Amino acid sequence: MKINRLASGLTLCALTVCSAQAAKYEVVELPLRDKGVNSYARAINDKGDVAASISDPFNPPIDVDLIDFENETLINVLTDADGASVGNINDDDLLLLYSFITSDATTPSTFYPQSNDSTNPFLQQIARVQSYVLENTEVEEKFGFDVIEQDLQGYTKSADTLTTGINNFSATVGFAEAPFYKINYRNENGVSLRYHVQDFLVRGFMDINGITIEVPPIEDLLGGISVANDINDSFEVAGYGSVDYVDGFDDVVDICDDKNERGDIPQEYCLRQLREQYQNNIRGRLANAVGNRYPIDQTFKRRAIIWEFNASGELLNSRELGTLIEPAPGDETFYGSQANAINNNGIAVGISNDYFQDSQSIVVNKAAVFDGDEVVGFVSDEEYIESTALDINDNDMVVGYANIIINGSSRNKFFVYDYRGDVLDFPDDFFESSSSVARGINNNGLVVGEGQVDTDLIGTRRSEAFLYNINTDEFANINDLLSCDTPYTIVQGVDINDNDEITATAVVYRERTAINGELALDDRGNTIFENMSVAVKLVPIPGGSIDDCRLSNEVVERKGGSIYYLLGLALFGFYGRFRQKLKS
Repeated sequence: MKINRLASGLTLCALTVCSAQAAKYEVVELPLRDKGVNSYARAINDKGDVAASISDPFNPPIDVDLIDFENETLINVLTDADGASVGNINDDDLLLLYSFITSDATTPSTFYPQSNDSTNPFLQQIARVQSYVLENTEVEEKFGFDVIEQDLQGYTKSADTLTTGINNFSATVGFAEAPFYKINYRNENGVSLRYHVQDFLVRGFMDINGITIEVPPIEDLLGGISVANDINDSFEVAGYGSVDYVDGFDDVVDICDDKNERGDIPQEYCLRQLREQYQNNIRGRLANAVGNRYPIDQTFKRRAIIWEFNASGELLNSRELGTLIEPAPGDETFYGSQANAINNNGIAVGISNDYFQDSQSIVVNKAAVFDGDEVVGFVSDEEYIESTALDINDNDMVVGYANIIINGSSRNKFFVYDYRGDVLDFPDDFFESSSSVARGINNNGLVVGEGQVDTDLIGTRRSEAFLYNINTDEFANINDLLSCDTPYTIVQGVDINDNDEITATAVVYRERTAINGELALDDRGNTIFENMSVAVKLVPIPGGSIDDCRLSNEVVERKGGSIYYLLGLALFGFYGRFRQKLKS
């Protein structure tokens, strides 16, 4: 059954050739090309401020004090070992040292002290994800919990930071690692060692005017975990975090207090090892706001949480939200939930554990609405296996996707749910077996997301962004709304504001850039070209007419790469920091 349509000043008919007063979108690449190798769009507010992130930041700091510059092998491969040893690192040597540091974080490096553990605690940690907020022409980095270190003459750049939401007062939220810091330790053999440790694994934050404010977990044993996914104009933050831990885990943590129990390692590193064991259990899905199946959590129990702040950043209250499951008497199983977005009515949406077809034994994730103390499910599991809600507007219209089997293959289909009217709609997308995901909806009833545009049954299907109007039931490929000569292919629509401006991630074919910010060259000195991921803002042009590319004399081919290859980081590439233990 179709949902009730809402009035809107902009219809997709007005975006296509069916109207003389057509509008097209202008592609504005966000000015992040000098910040990192690839960039990804996140959230946008009604002022047009955009939260975005980059992967592999240029010119990372190298802690030369940690590198053995007396190693003969290293001396032979560096072009200027003497200069590098005192911090004067040329471009060639920066590429080499960066490659050594980041190539394998789970094994001892050739040029670092050897470790008897499965990980190398002596290895410098380098962040792979950084975040920015763009206001007009201003580009402001969000540092999360990172700190300035004297040895590096600046921020450690060791902690990945991902912004996920922004409200109309330009307050941003996200989540970040704790920065790594060094401690000295003399072992039982009298050898002095320098360990890298951190105080927690991941924690949510709110940023107001450049000041980082912690969004704390309810249970903070071992630092706990928390993730802030969205913020409304009342400074209510939606996300999830640890609310408890499994029985007996506090006894495991106590082992690190006892030197005889923990062995010949510092207490701080013992705790780091426990965190890494935990992150191996859940990493890869921990930050997956698109809502994959919950892992078996062997440490923390996590639930959706709403944190209430005032405009000054003072935490007023935090509320643990429930689940769709009402446990039977005697059932001590912990069931989890996660909030992905919150509107200005204080209603959040996300996912919750629930029984599959009332089996009382098979637990899956289902899209959920968190309204006060009530948790509401709305996608039937008679046809759809699992589902996820990703956004909600102020008219209480919810968007997301649900998983279904089509011709023997698992596919996602985007939905729109009218919470007020309790009406669920699965609009037609690119074609019957196309997987599609709706990520954002504005108060005008326009929905953005992405879907598969290839019908190939073998291999990875390409995806491109879509725009859907719930008022007119019109669906369009966003790329059809652009100029024919644009070099960009829009592969993911991420968010949309009430001015109908869209944040999106695009693919563009251009020169590859190395980690030093210079053009990457092949062995013959030639420039390397490849598909790059870039964050863009799509701005509607009133009265513009849509190009009919069939009539163009010179059509520029858009070279679009697979969204699954280029957007691995975008779908929570925050965990690039966990590059060896997490496969995003």
